[in-house]
Amino acid sequence: MSPLLGLAGIMGSLYFVFTYEGGGFTGYFDLPSAVLLGIAPPSIMLLSHSVSDFITGINLLIGALFINLRKQQIEVITTLTNASKAVRSDGLGALINYQKQAKSDLLKDGLSLIVNDFKPEEIRHNLTARINTKQSQMALSANLFENMSKVCPGVGMIGTLLGLITMLSNMKDPSTIGAGMALAMITTLYGIALGTILYAPISEKIQLQAERVLEIDLLVLEGVMNIKGKKSSVHLKDILKTYGKSGKKAT
Repeated sequence: MSPLLGLAGIMGSLYFVFTYEGGGFTGYFDLPSAVLLGIAPPSIMLLSHSVSDFITGINLLIGALFINLRKQQIEVITTLTNASKAVRSDGLGALINYQKQAKSDLLKDGLSLIVNDFKPEEIRHNLTARINTKQSQMALSANLFENMSKVCPGVGMIGTLLGLITMLSNMKDPSTIGAGMALAMITTLYGIALGTILYAPISEKIQLQAERVLEIDLLVLEGVMNIKGKKSSVHLKDILKTYGKSGKKAT
């Protein structure tokens, strides 16, 4: 809901500026500027990132917008609680059913490691490595979009300078100077707008998503280690209560 409200606020404020006193949208669109700002910043980032980094970033953004992490956290807590009770009453073999039912890949892997009788230190090392890998991917994607937000104003300025050079090279007709100056400024407008309104919020959204995913993954890690150690249900409840409180904001 909050991203939709944010977009509505941005579009509403821009619409008011463009249409105040009948100004309309005429003069605010320039195809060469749009092409330059649409292609150049991603192309610049391809010099230091791969196409898969872009795909990962887009997938993470979609997940941040449409995946309910609070619901996912509740499912993890429910599975861990029931699995812990089953192990204490029926043994480790009871985990096979919970492994199949688990929707979290990390939880599935953790329960699988327990079923296959891995040592506690091996389980912790394995799950921690997967958590760190996921966090590294999310940090890389957030960094990519953050850098794009910084590149866009520079690309916009390049377009503006090119437009000014073209305009000043044709000074024979003074009546074209004003229109040419306005057209040159549009590229800077596009660059600042893309960096501020699009790429910077995407980067921050991915960073927030990474923090919330980390909370759930650490919950899985501690829950799996608790089940492996066959600790008391009271200990598990304390763990779940701690992460449950921190996850109330994960929506």
